Amino acid sequence: MLRQPAPSPALDALFNPRSVALVGVSDKPDSYGHAMLSMCQGGGFAGRIMGVNPRLSDPPQNVFAALCDLPETPDHVVLCVATDRVEAAVEDALVAGAKALTIFAECPDADMRRRIGDRARSAGAVMCGPNSMGLHDLTHGLRITPFPVPLDLSPGGIGLIVQSGSVLGALMNNGRALRFCRAVSTGSETVTTAADYLDWMAGRKETTAIGLFLESVRDPQGFMAALERASSREIPVVVMKVGRSALGAKMALSHTGALVGDDAVFRAMVTRLGGHMADSLDEMAAMLAVFSQGRRASVRAIASVHDSGGERELLADMAEGAGLRFATLSEETRTKMLDVLEPGLKAENPLDAWGTGQGAERSFAKATEAMMADPAVGAGLYVLNWRDGYYLHEMHERALATAHATTSKPLIAVSNYSQSDGRGVARRLSEQGIPMVLGMQNSVAAVKALVDHRPTAPRVLHPRDFGPAANWRARLETRDWLGEAEGYALFSDYGIAVPRHLAVTSRDEARAFAAAICAPVILKTAKPGLSHKSDHDGVRPGLETADQVAAAYDEMAGRLGAEALVAEMLPKGAEWALGAVNDPDFGPAIRIASGGILVDLLPEQVLLPAPFDAEEARTAILTLRASALLTGYRGQEPLAIDALAEAAAALSRLAWDLRDHLAEAEINPVFVTRDAAIAADAVLRARDG
Repeated sequence: MLRQPAPSPALDALFNPRSVALVGVSDKPDSYGHAMLSMCQGGGFAGRIMGVNPRLSDPPQNVFAALCDLPETPDHVVLCVATDRVEAAVEDALVAGAKALTIFAECPDADMRRRIGDRARSAGAVMCGPNSMGLHDLTHGLRITPFPVPLDLSPGGIGLIVQSGSVLGALMNNGRALRFCRAVSTGSETVTTAADYLDWMAGRKETTAIGLFLESVRDPQGFMAALERASSREIPVVVMKVGRSALGAKMALSHTGALVGDDAVFRAMVTRLGGHMADSLDEMAAMLAVFSQGRRASVRAIASVHDSGGERELLADMAEGAGLRFATLSEETRTKMLDVLEPGLKAENPLDAWGTGQGAERSFAKATEAMMADPAVGAGLYVLNWRDGYYLHEMHERALATAHATTSKPLIAVSNYSQSDGRGVARRLSEQGIPMVLGMQNSVAAVKALVDHRPTAPRVLHPRDFGPAANWRARLETRDWLGEAEGYALFSDYGIAVPRHLAVTSRDEARAFAAAICAPVILKTAKPGLSHKSDHDGVRPGLETADQVAAAYDEMAGRLGAEALVAEMLPKGAEWALGAVNDPDFGPAIRIASGGILVDLLPEQVLLPAPFDAEEARTAILTLRASALLTGYRGQEPLAIDALAEAAAALSRLAWDLRDHLAEAEINPVFVTRDAAIAADAVLRARDG
């Protein structure tokens, strides 16, 4: 059951209260209490602002000695008090009837945080903090912070949720290209979490995009539910997560467990639920800028116009590296472009439209307009080194605005250089709905996110158990790991093809099974806990006679013990690997990669949160270069890619059903032939506890 978010009316009281009480206001100019009052009074908030401070000898109007003296019940109480006074102040605020609290103090004592959290929840109140740097609702003029942020920021459509107050300050204090509707420093999230803010912001009509800077996810299930709801509301979400670490790599039995970290699982989850990952604050800001303009790319290809041939090549190189594709323009589009370009210039994409500068404003505007009208183009880039006070760039500003007005597609101003000084032009363009992104690398990442963005279908979480699941849960409760034969039985129960096989403990059993199947066999050690059998010389393939099997068994048993597995040799095919890891926060995810000896050599994989269907698996497989080996590369026979996709989907269902009991599972290799995908190995480890 996914956790439900904080109720909307409670968060309404936090961001859009009828009245605010500021506890700890001060008349000292260089104090937090004075700065808090100045910010709140200067933001344009239309509701009532009441101050509280019992120590002021001559309190000004609307400043009172205690919360109980206020002339009306405050919706939102802000506590700018020392840590040792927080608990009593929280109690006073809740007794006064507050439905929302903001706490600036750090409150490092975990027991105290638990007590005030329990008290707030019992009163049905939401809480920003402790250890918050405040919040801003520019739509309603509410400024709750002791840290100055410009009061003349123009409201826009970006919601910002950060677990680092300095990040909030960085994005709101520098430049005017990003236009926020709301921003919050979440602090310790003792009551109200990033998931609650995300869900609430996605439901506001002003919101066009949401950015999150996260150090940890305190409510994983609620966070996933909120991401899913944001996608269903067609609100793009950009996430930057810090604090990466390996997911149990030291304990992992499988390649999958060793190679997949918790950051990879988190990224896969965000992507699956319609979000976008940023790797820096610059990338995050760039993505928010391009998403906040509200237009969406109808197709995934782009067009760009430049005033420099060299910088056009720079974009072409970087776009190719990022998998960003330029549209192939129609003959009609190229003809329209030639009609307005100076003689000698080529009508191509990307376009260098600078010749001698004669009639440049019309040439750039009309050529850009023609490119944006082409059905093959999903988004456009107008690329310069934008700077203020330069007459040619003022000309380009007019040309861009003209072209932007003729299309419903996203058209973005891009500066090749991240330090270009174009704040003035960026502000003017943003007023017309045209974002400016500084730096080619940031621009490529942002535009790639824009053209890739699609609302996702809701996850199907299979509330009803598959038949054999209960039996396998019972087995895993008393086991550290499952041997290969048991693993084959589990895979077979979930519809994953396995070879004919037998677990044996004597040479006679091994010999008899090999003779019975009348086919070459492979002999493997089944020593408990030994996952990488070949590393211990524990695999003997291609045994064709019963005598060969007996001799191989005797030698291996002498070194590694009597337990072994005899299985039929599988027909040769492409080797792939399927693996499941079970993240303690976000649940199971399935890794699909080329297999066999290439699993460590070819660093290429896709990771999909479980469960998923075969169609989603097939789409993911086709993003890998190695998929060419399945689809008839250079005249080779096509292999059963659909069977591989079905096996991946079956493993995802298995991992989902057993998520409370299974830590990791791997099939490496899966032999993919013309007709089938067959598991040739099974490594499974139970969850601790």
